[in-house]
Amino acid sequence: MASSEIKVGAVTLGGAAILAGIITFMGAFSVGKHGYDLQIDYPQVSGLMTGNMVRYAGVKVGTVKQVNVAPDKVEVIAEIDDNIKIPQGAKFSIGSDGLMGEKFVDVQPPTKFDQGVINPGSTVQGRSGGGMDDFFNSADDLMDKLNRIATAVDNVLGDQEVQKSLREGVITSRDISNNLNIFSKVMADAAVDNQRDFAIMIGQIVELSKRMNNVVMHMESIMEGADKNGETGRNIAKIAEHLATTSESVENVVKVLETFATGHETEKALKDTLYHTKSASEKADRMLGIISDAKLHADVGRSVKRGPGKAWRGNLGVEFDPTPNNYIYTGVYDIGNTNKFDFIAGQRLGDGSVSLGAMQGEFGVGLSYDIGNVFRIYSQAYDFNDTKVRLGGEINVTDNVAVYGESMNLRGSRRDTYVGMRSRF
Repeated sequence: MASSEIKVGAVTLGGAAILAGIITFMGAFSVGKHGYDLQIDYPQVSGLMTGNMVRYAGVKVGTVKQVNVAPDKVEVIAEIDDNIKIPQGAKFSIGSDGLMGEKFVDVQPPTKFDQGVINPGSTVQGRSGGGMDDFFNSADDLMDKLNRIATAVDNVLGDQEVQKSLREGVITSRDISNNLNIFSKVMADAAVDNQRDFAIMIGQIVELSKRMNNVVMHMESIMEGADKNGETGRNIAKIAEHLATTSESVENVVKVLETFATGHETEKALKDTLYHTKSASEKADRMLGIISDAKLHADVGRSVKRGPGKAWRGNLGVEFDPTPNNYIYTGVYDIGNTNKFDFIAGQRLGDGSVSLGAMQGEFGVGLSYDIGNVFRIYSQAYDFNDTKVRLGGEINVTDNVAVYGESMNLRGSRRDTYVGMRSRF
């Protein structure tokens, strides 16, 4: 009985040993043919461990075999299945399953597949993935910056002086808004109240324009009369013709006399006569040129002062230019009312000019300055026994028409401000 039991035990042990040998042999065969190694160098692995998966495009293709720490990197030895060929240019990073899931080597395919495959035993460079550690580190940095900003804001807004200034600023803004509303209402009411005045002003400006056109046409008819033997023009033409004839005759006479003159004194006298004759002829020509280039000035304006004192005002005058840099203006100020006389001589200095003469019947001086070809500012001081100051500006609408505004007698208690249109022809 005992012998049978020993035999059964021996057979069992023998079978177990044979089975163990077969299993060991098959296991060794399987390990030897399981896959090939790749070394992936990372700056840090975010908790990747031995046994974690290797995934290519989301599919498991191997496992992490070893994780070795080097002075300047972390070496990960990954075992890749034999039947998997990873193309050159693939990107190796570290991923995780969910926020707190297991780490794995994440292999992403390249954009181009014409560079061959990675050979077994090769070393490739990996990059750290944006795991939760990176997320929390970034969140910590963000919170730290927000805390610093909050502290700075609290230091500023917590100051009593700053709080007082902010309150005063809000109150001031409210007052400004209220004042603007009041100002807008006043302007709207003024516009409604003065609609009729503006209509009258526009009508009178139109009427003035017509009258100015008539004056210009009259001036043109005078000049045409000079060219076409009109009554007035014929006189001017005769004067010019006589001057030219006289000059020519005198020159001829002097030339004849020069032929017969033998004395030195006679020769000198004849030459002086010829010189003065030429000078007189040239001066006559220049005077006719100045008259033909004269500019007619006319403007109409209305006082913006409300009340019974408001009135229209019209001015008319002529400007002559004896030289390119000098001018003379003569005319009548406030026609039909005060009828004050203007006679002003001025000199142009680049974009500015200075002037002096009779201004509204009193001696005065003036300055003006042109800003480009559009805007001009001007000022006059006159009547120095009771000094008055006039300040204004005008904007050119066309080459001959401008809109102006000016204040009269800035130093006095009565400051009339006029707006209107000014023309030069």
